[in-house]
Amino acid sequence: MTLNLADLETVLAEIKPVLIGGWIQKIHQPQDLALTLNVRSHGTSVMVFISTDPQLARLHFISKKYANPSTPPPFCQFLRSHLEGGRIEEVTQQPNDRLVYLTIRKGETGYRLVVALLGNRANMFLLNEKQLLLHSLKDTRVSIGERFVPPTIRSSPSSQPSSPWREEMMNNLPQGEESFATTYPVSSAIESYYDEKEQTARQHTLKDQQLAHARKTLKNARGKLRALEADLQKAERYREYGRYGELMKSALHDMQKGQETATIIDYFDPALPSLTLPLDPAKDPVRNMEDYFKKHHKYLGAQEHLIPRIETQQQKISGLSEQLTQIERGIMDPAFSPKNEKKLLPSSTSRPTKVKPAPAQGYREYLSADGLPILVGKTAKDNDHLTFKVGKPDDLWLHARGTPGSHVIVRLEKGQMVPHETLKDAATLTLWFSDLRKSGKGEVIYTLRKFVKKAKGQKAGAVQVTRDKSIWIECKEERLERLKGSSP
Repeated sequence: MTLNLADLETVLAEIKPVLIGGWIQKIHQPQDLALTLNVRSHGTSVMVFISTDPQLARLHFISKKYANPSTPPPFCQFLRSHLEGGRIEEVTQQPNDRLVYLTIRKGETGYRLVVALLGNRANMFLLNEKQLLLHSLKDTRVSIGERFVPPTIRSSPSSQPSSPWREEMMNNLPQGEESFATTYPVSSAIESYYDEKEQTARQHTLKDQQLAHARKTLKNARGKLRALEADLQKAERYREYGRYGELMKSALHDMQKGQETATIIDYFDPALPSLTLPLDPAKDPVRNMEDYFKKHHKYLGAQEHLIPRIETQQQKISGLSEQLTQIERGIMDPAFSPKNEKKLLPSSTSRPTKVKPAPAQGYREYLSADGLPILVGKTAKDNDHLTFKVGKPDDLWLHARGTPGSHVIVRLEKGQMVPHETLKDAATLTLWFSDLRKSGKGEVIYTLRKFVKKAKGQKAGAVQVTRDKSIWIECKEERLERLKGSSP
């Protein structure tokens, strides 16, 4: 159960006075769909927890730290480069909906972190001051550099269900010395309630993993037992082949190459019956006799080695069956260790949510000094896609003059003039990702994307440009380092 509209209004009333004016010190992403913001405000530090899990979406203060991955995920890295050290100027909620906007200023640049707690559509978005999308936690229909449009309002204030954590808070009103629970009773109740739900979900996930592992192991063990029993059954056919070999030994003088069968008197049977034994006509009598002895040795080897293995496998299956029964009853295997610990992090109360991996982009992303997205193609094929599929007619297009290199796009709105610093930033990247990199200086042409046409019959990346201008640029280390730091 996610926070409903009334829940969100209640918790925001508690945390807004603390967050406004606070400085973001550190950002972590302990789970695939959750962030923590360490904020220093009014002489104290608070930890904001934001989850966009479809079943557990929420926003509140927390009293404990989460374990974080050794390498921060891409969204976390992007937020760190843009928001850490920034000051929270405003916290607002979209009327009658579960969208929260954190307005943050870092230096001269302003950003907006949008937290959408909308069930299956829950997500987080980072916007610039012009409300253009810079990055998002999960895939979204809005492309990087496009204007962000809030999802359609669907919440209904008149149909908000009662939240279990509210009853818990009323029944356990904190008293006594100042503590997290007394200072932030709403966040404390929400944290306690969802901790219990996550623990329950974690146990369900662990049980499901152990059941799947135990069933798979048991199935493999039974398959191995069937294979061993089949091998033993095959070897059983050669039980009497030692006797047949001895009988053939005494009748070799009556046999010759080319025979398909041999009729021999069975001297080991008191009734002295006649036996007809199959032969390989391509082999002489001695080779046929040796084949019978070899097959009898297979039978003896199977008796010596297969029977103990079958007994061991039967005991193993018995133990695995008992273990499976115990897990089904809820008695977990303490020795179980999943290959991927992250699978134990609950993403819903029923089953884990599959996070669709972001498709590989054929371009690099940077942010100019003016907060405008700069996109740089990677390969010739990527250049074509960036220019003619991603780029819009009124975007700025750049390329190093007279030399192979990346196509570069600067996101602009219709009629917008490119700021001079953004032009120099984009030209620097254009030069850096061209064959002029070694010289560190050169001429870069630029024009609007609508004046760039694909050259017919030419290889990928070849274009025809009109109405272009040029700028002479030298790669400045300071500018280049700043741009590199803006890349997600």
